[in-house]
Amino acid sequence: MNRKVIALILGASLVVPSANSAWFEKNTPLTQAHQHLLNNELPSMFDSLVEVWQSQHTKSLDLHLNNLLLQSLNVDCGKGLSEQPFPDWIQSVTIRNIEIQSPGREAYQLIVDAVTDNQIRDISLTKWVNSSISQDSTFNQLSSDGVTNDALTYIKRYNLASPLDIGLYRLIITKDDSDSWSTWVILSHSGNNNSVYWVAKDQWDVKRTALQNPYCPLPKLNVSIYQYVDGKYKEKWHKSYESDYPSSLESNILPPNRYVLAVSMNQQRWQGPIAVENSQVISKTYDISNDE
Repeated sequence: MNRKVIALILGASLVVPSANSAWFEKNTPLTQAHQHLLNNELPSMFDSLVEVWQSQHTKSLDLHLNNLLLQSLNVDCGKGLSEQPFPDWIQSVTIRNIEIQSPGREAYQLIVDAVTDNQIRDISLTKWVNSSISQDSTFNQLSSDGVTNDALTYIKRYNLASPLDIGLYRLIITKDDSDSWSTWVILSHSGNNNSVYWVAKDQWDVKRTALQNPYCPLPKLNVSIYQYVDGKYKEKWHKSYESDYPSSLESNILPPNRYVLAVSMNQQRWQGPIAVENSQVISKTYDISNDE
């Protein structure tokens, strides 16, 4: 028995509900999910999780299902959870669950972006059973540079009143000719392995909150500066870091003015070909004076 399977067995045992010795003799979608995980059959485990989410359950079971999904990431960070490929007109899909913290305010967003070869009419994400996650949403096509390729990028942004619940969701991407592609998505509360917080006007710190899953990418730190121009915030400067995270801005990067400084920690996993990101963003007004 290889180390990966042993780790799965040990880890899965930590999330098995307390029960008698006959618990695994029951043949339910939940027991099947455990058995598939122990056998390293991740697509079958995911299908069983979908069945459980489609039935009635309790808050304690929700937490159990969340932990079971997180345990499966210790194989390949979720790439093996689904064997359903994209259709030939979709290149990539990313789901971003974002928490934004600014002075005196917290905001939540969920963003789905899709890179396609065809014109897209809409992208929708609904919670089982067919429940809207927000009435406040926008759908946009990003402009292409017309040089790199002919791919089209679309963004569906949901502004949320509170953090999105863990559970089962349905993702549907519809083309202009009404042809569509859909799949089940299970969103979890994994949190980031690192959190970021302010320590001074233009300084921040990164705190490790959990051990890093070696099968997932390192958390990425993004630093951006925005300026309010013509009624919109436009990004004026950006840099990403995958290690050796800085704690302050580089000097002389922009001329004196009032900006918004945003620092984010981003943790990525997958559900088959779909990338799923959890992001924590801290932002504040940032003034650059002539003396700096």
